[in-house]
Amino acid sequence: MSHRKVDTNELQPGMVTSSDIYCSRSGVLLLKKGTVFHQAVINYLQNMDPEAVIYIEEGLDDTTNMTGSPREKFDPFYCDEKKELEGSIGQIHTIPSEVADEETKKIYIQAYKTINEIYKNRKIKPYIKEIFEVLDYLVKKLSVNPEMMLQVALLKKIENYCLSHSINVCVFAAYLGKLLGMDIVTLKELSLAGIMHDIGKLDISPEILRKKGLLTDKEFESIKLHSLHSFIRLASVENVGKDVLNGVLQHHERSDGSGYLHGLKGNDIHLWGRILGIVDVFDAVTSERSYRNSVSQHEGLEMLLSNSFQFDQNLLSLFIKNISFYPIGSRVLLNTGETGIVTGIHRHIPFRPIVKIQNKNKSGERVVDLSEQLTLFIEKIILD
Repeated sequence: MSHRKVDTNELQPGMVTSSDIYCSRSGVLLLKKGTVFHQAVINYLQNMDPEAVIYIEEGLDDTTNMTGSPREKFDPFYCDEKKELEGSIGQIHTIPSEVADEETKKIYIQAYKTINEIYKNRKIKPYIKEIFEVLDYLVKKLSVNPEMMLQVALLKKIENYCLSHSINVCVFAAYLGKLLGMDIVTLKELSLAGIMHDIGKLDISPEILRKKGLLTDKEFESIKLHSLHSFIRLASVENVGKDVLNGVLQHHERSDGSGYLHGLKGNDIHLWGRILGIVDVFDAVTSERSYRNSVSQHEGLEMLLSNSFQFDQNLLSLFIKNISFYPIGSRVLLNTGETGIVTGIHRHIPFRPIVKIQNKNKSGERVVDLSEQLTLFIEKIILD
């Protein structure tokens, strides 16, 4: 693959950097190799350093990779919607009505289709009206019947992690905002921050995003810039407020100062950044990834609790005490291999409900309160 030097005024959306770009005056790294130029990034670079030295890949476009392979093999965000509708997203329709009604399923699938279009076409502006419409439906449904919207997110039926993670973080963040008493308009803005928090990963090298092994320090530094790229992309869209921008920019900041980009602490982190930080980690660790297996929701919560010093204590407590993981009547699989039916929920510890379990020898049933039997926990809801 050949390379070509261009000036900042020659940059066009869709071009890809073939090397790191440094400020010609200060030497500070501005953009990493593999960054895809879109208009917001072009504007950013032209404002930061009009004299920057830029090399781009020749012959690289949105549909092929550096060796001319299909986009499906190159782009970690690529998703064949037809295959998905027949496959993992189609399974959403199989969720029992007592877990999620048809309206809830329809809203989740529409959110999936919309965010898929945004990632597929690498643009936000053409879809901003559509995304606000679906978020309006999502937030209203959460306000009336949050348990059903939460259950679809918790079941993680969509295989494409990037897309499902965006929607799930949106749902969890909006629910936490609802618990805090935010009004519908504010919840809609917060849900936008949730669904767009990782959009900046479009500007990270696909090779890094697809890597299954441990990242090098340099690769991790590149990954850390995705929150800045998310900020840049959203900042170029009209009517996106400062709260949204702060949320996406700060969703990897941590209360103890161990996060990034700026190592902010405590309340120096915007409220929305603190909200997104909690739900982002929860959904990430309980989702299957190419480089590691998921953990159960029970284990995911324990991971959050064991690292609670990194998060806003009040928000974390509110999230854990109020999220309803297992609706009454749902069939569940326990860590012992036994199955049971949820018959009661403890409001203060909803991830440890009361379960009626069928004995392994099928000789009868017993009722177990998981809040008292700490060696037992639920692995997942059984849908079939």
